[in-house]
Amino acid sequence: MRKIRRIKSKTKKTVSGVKKSRAIKPKEKTKAFAFPALKKETFSSEEVIIEKQKFSPTQASSEVVPGFREELPLCYGRDMIALQVRDPRWLYAYWELRHSTIDSLRNKLGEKFHNARLILRVYDVSLIIFDGNNAHSFFDVDINGRLGNWYIEAAPGKSWCVDLGFKLRDGSFLKLLRSNTVHTPSEGPSWITDEEWMVADDDFARLYGMGFGFGKSSPVGKNWQKRLKKMLISRDISSRRVSSPRPS
Repeated sequence: MRKIRRIKSKTKKTVSGVKKSRAIKPKEKTKAFAFPALKKETFSSEEVIIEKQKFSPTQASSEVVPGFREELPLCYGRDMIALQVRDPRWLYAYWELRHSTIDSLRNKLGEKFHNARLILRVYDVSLIIFDGNNAHSFFDVDINGRLGNWYIEAAPGKSWCVDLGFKLRDGSFLKLLRSNTVHTPSEGPSWITDEEWMVADDDFARLYGMGFGFGKSSPVGKNWQKRLKKMLISRDISSRRVSSPRPS
């Protein structure tokens, strides 16, 4: 009986131990994660200005770079004239004439300067070295109100030069400034044709052989070369006779 009691007590202990090991432990409470507190950033005064400018419309800076002018000057304080080509039939002249130059001329001429007109004298200087007196022809353009620029109607395919000056009451012309020389292009195709050049026999034979497959040494090639050259020469002579004008 004692042995049976001992066996029963041992079995009770083992069963209670197994139950204790199988018992579920209570869940541990998870600790809440604390985020670090965000610190308010402190900006300097310059950074605040930059942030504001990001969202504000751009404004033109009032500061001017040293040595840089915002606008081109209306005049440069010197007497000058320049001539340009706009198209085959129009020229463009612009100039600057100081008031001091006109006043000195007025004081020098006195009464002769009365009613003097400021004009542009346009010279045709095609194929010549212009010296002021050897122009093929010229014409005058009256300048209203002494403006500083003017469009001039011209002819295509010629060279031009312009003088700025005063036309006096007696019809004489007093030149003050002379422009550069320009050339107006032609309106249509050039009348100059390409020059014709004779082809040497060796070059002709080589070109013929390359084009038709006959070598220079081939007798058939030589015969065809002679016949072709005669045909080309005869056609050239007949075309020149037809195109050349008959003497009157």
